[in-house]
Amino acid sequence: MNKLKIVVVAIVTLSALTFVCLKNYHAGKNEKNEENERGEAAEALGSWMEARMYPGNTLPSNNYLSAFQNSQQQKLNQTQVFPGQWTAIGPKNFGGRTLCLAFNPQNTQTIYAGAASGGLWKSYTGGTGATAWQPVPTGFPVIGVGAIAINPNDSNTIYIGTGEVYNYQNTGTGFAVRTTRGTYGIGILKTIDGGATWTQILPWQLSDLRGVQDIIINPQNPNTVFAATTEGTYRSMDAGATWTQVNNVLMSTDINYMPGDTTVMLLAAGNSFSANSGIYRSTDGGSSFIKITAGLPATWSGKTLISFNQLIPGIVYASIADQLTGIGLYKSTDGGLNWSVANTTNYATYQGWYSHDVAVRPDDPQQLFCSGVDLYHSTNAGTTLLQVSHWYNWDFNATTIGGVEGLPDYVHADIHRIYWHPTNFDTIYFATDGGIFRTTDNGATFEGCNGMYQTQQFYANFANSSQDSLFAIGGMQDNATAVYDGNLGWRRVIGGDGVSTAINPLDDNIVYGESQYLNLNRSDDHAFTFTNLGVPTGSTPNFAGPFVVCQSNPDVIYAGSDLIAKSVDGGFSWSFANGANTLDGNAVLVIEASRTDENLVYAATAPVAIPQVGLFKSIDGGDNWTNVTAGLPNKYIMDVAIDPINNQNVYVAMSGFGTDHIFKSTNGGATWNASSIGLPDVPTNTICIDPLNANIIYVGNDLGVYVSTDAGATWNIFNDGLYDATFVMDISVSPVNRKLRMATHGKGIYERPMLPITVGVTETSENIFQVSAFPNPVHDQTTIFFSSLADKNINLKLYNSKGELVMQMKNKNASDHKIDLSMKEFTEGIYFLEIEVGEKRQSIKL
Repeated sequence: MNKLKIVVVAIVTLSALTFVCLKNYHAGKNEKNEENERGEAAEALGSWMEARMYPGNTLPSNNYLSAFQNSQQQKLNQTQVFPGQWTAIGPKNFGGRTLCLAFNPQNTQTIYAGAASGGLWKSYTGGTGATAWQPVPTGFPVIGVGAIAINPNDSNTIYIGTGEVYNYQNTGTGFAVRTTRGTYGIGILKTIDGGATWTQILPWQLSDLRGVQDIIINPQNPNTVFAATTEGTYRSMDAGATWTQVNNVLMSTDINYMPGDTTVMLLAAGNSFSANSGIYRSTDGGSSFIKITAGLPATWSGKTLISFNQLIPGIVYASIADQLTGIGLYKSTDGGLNWSVANTTNYATYQGWYSHDVAVRPDDPQQLFCSGVDLYHSTNAGTTLLQVSHWYNWDFNATTIGGVEGLPDYVHADIHRIYWHPTNFDTIYFATDGGIFRTTDNGATFEGCNGMYQTQQFYANFANSSQDSLFAIGGMQDNATAVYDGNLGWRRVIGGDGVSTAINPLDDNIVYGESQYLNLNRSDDHAFTFTNLGVPTGSTPNFAGPFVVCQSNPDVIYAGSDLIAKSVDGGFSWSFANGANTLDGNAVLVIEASRTDENLVYAATAPVAIPQVGLFKSIDGGDNWTNVTAGLPNKYIMDVAIDPINNQNVYVAMSGFGTDHIFKSTNGGATWNASSIGLPDVPTNTICIDPLNANIIYVGNDLGVYVSTDAGATWNIFNDGLYDATFVMDISVSPVNRKLRMATHGKGIYERPMLPITVGVTETSENIFQVSAFPNPVHDQTTIFFSSLADKNINLKLYNSKGELVMQMKNKNASDHKIDLSMKEFTEGIYFLEIEVGEKRQSIKL
């Protein structure tokens, strides 16, 4: 299936709220432009939530948890059993966005990691080696893990805080109000058996937009637990059984005990312009807090992180930032009562709201590390900061699992947290947007610790070769574009945030990939080198600008900003469709073309400039468009799928809550009907129709995968092999080996055998049988597939475009539901194959 959709959508740029660049990875150069582009992380996170909440500005978290619980019960009651299960195929040689780490206090080789949308992970080897990491299922829909705390006296007791939240209960319309929430939070979970089973001890399923940023356990009394959350700071005196709010300042980002004295505590609060941002101090063990002002800025719009020194507990550092710039490194020598500026280096850069930290060496208060996009080291209490890592020195071709990921000074960009090893202070770990890194020589050199840590955040669309089952490609958040060559260790190309991809169905040497804002590239050497195609755009495209390579004629490509551009020569030249006019004033977020007719195209727009979703159809190659939105809810359209056998059958997938999520038209979009029986009420992101049996349809949503065997009338869970909840961004077909490929936002890529093509097929007067061809377009030879005609005698007639009979085959036996057909003797053109079984006839275009 070759389709185009977008998970992150158009952003309104208001003149009064135009933001300078946060981060831009250029396709041909590994360098950042900090002046001309908005931040990928911020736009991706903000747009992710905008699609799920539209047309409101809050997200009903209870709907998500309830939907997960209902799906678990549905699976228990499900009578239909499907063969096979999902298997992870990587990438396993580099990681995805990671928010936090924690060491087992009894065995520091055991480390836990919290991924931004890949759940909880564990390593028994300190993160080193080819098999370093394994996921830790919880039995709950845990997506993002923002905090981990382990009982210092009992390593079987672990707390995790869920959700990735940077802005308190607000999304607005796009980036103008700094929408930056990442994933669903459901409160705090706890295990007392080392992760075998979990309970929800801070249940936030009835609230909106909550997340847990930090958890600490009193080392002298482990029954006392504190949680820094979006709602403020909470304390439990009974190991999490009950909770009391002890500070109501919103967006609490960090909380710390003074070493050796648990009556003294510091907490930091504030982000995204939330009120009363500051550092708060307690001298009564966290029963009450007062705001500290001496030597500190009066307020800040970003977030703050704090680090005490273990040797001299009165020494404490704070990394303070505004939204788009660092304010500075601050130091206190009296346990946080009075502060002074230690350094004004802007190491947080434009990630003041998102990723920066400070950590002081436990046995030396003069040594500390500060992070933002890169890492800085000081040996004189912060007076000077020396940059010691460079994000752009990664090795795109490093494919060894657990091996070298770049030059010795490479640490992936956007460092969220810094952790000193509990016993070896020359070893420091870093949680980054590219997984987990460490130094073992106090910052002289660095190494990746990501073997088997499959936590990449893929976008749609993922592309598969039509000639080679071991060749595929897809784009990822902050980790470029990944190429699958049949190994669990993938190579990377292009750079930046990888977004949509495509492979020419007739020649898999021709590959397309893009980075943010429709930066489309083409390769003619099997995805080793790429050339930018310079797609023309109108206004700013979506962050993940949509494009589609037509299956029936791969030279035809459609790409969309607010205008739709078209190429008829494989992307080397472009012209605007629709008379260079917009469809409705909004930017295009989905494009889908018919598999059999390059002139039949659908395009959906994001309701940003104009608050109304739009779906449009062209039957003349984009020259003219008809609005076919009527009958659909005003929710983001995340995907469009056209029946490969009957172009009149069209499906759309809808995001948001409170409506049906799959709609079907049997008349080319003239009317729509809900097709959601058995589907949960959660955002739905992708549709994939079996090209050999259009009765079989797969959809992916924020919980996992569902399948229909009756053309969308009913749906069943199709999640075997997955754990907890899985954000499914794209489902595609690897046609050579008849496998589904699932691209997830947080768990990398999975594959699973497709259902047999005979599933769900009945012969009636209305649906005699189904037939398809692969490959189609045909090069020398194709295979004709039949849905339900095994062991029957079949007559085939081939007609040219003039209607002349050019070939006839009588009494062919359709063994194994297929017949091979040679086309070598025929000239290039359009042909029609008629299949006859008694008085029943079907035809297909070749």
